[in-house]
Amino acid sequence: MILAPVIVGLAIASAFLAERSPSAARVLKMAASSATLALVFVLEPEPSRYLTLVVVALAASWIGDLSLSFDGPAPFVIGLVAFAGAHLAYIAAFAVRSHLDTATLVVVAPLMAVFALAVIRWLHPHSPQELKVPIVIYVIIISAMVTAAAGTHVARPDIRIPLAAVTFAASDLLVARQRFVAPSRWNLMVGLPLYFIAQVLFATTP
Repeated sequence: MILAPVIVGLAIASAFLAERSPSAARVLKMAASSATLALVFVLEPEPSRYLTLVVVALAASWIGDLSLSFDGPAPFVIGLVAFAGAHLAYIAAFAVRSHLDTATLVVVAPLMAVFALAVIRWLHPHSPQELKVPIVIYVIIISAMVTAAAGTHVARPDIRIPLAAVTFAASDLLVARQRFVAPSRWNLMVGLPLYFIAQVLFATTP
């Protein structure tokens, strides 16, 4: 498990260097992303069906990490699609891991719908016209991922899964804030470590 603090340390270093040396920050970020992917195989040389889908999610996230390390609308759209795919893979992983507790879904889904609506309304005035629909779709997908994480946790308890899902969502809010609302180095300094903490938690769950 020594990889876990190393990954978070690389994320912090990447965020710290993002403004001073974008190239170095990219290298550190991709090292953290690659190490997170490798972590699954270090812990489980023969991953279960659940962990195989987690690997798919982490691989899609790797593509998203690389894309978002570049500026411009095209890399952002590629990253958005890649991370949407990662969230869909996580949803599939949760469904394979256990049944999704129906009562939990009934309670959590409306709460996440309110969350999604609030985020969409927050971002709508700030996002470019061509990204408004993709952002809405993405917010719905990540809200569904958090809902599914709660469902599998209740059916087969492991607090790391809903914690990772909520942490991932929080990191995405900071990405959106950085990109569209209020750019600040603190968006990266907080958001990037949160993101990798979430991914490490997913990678270490059975």
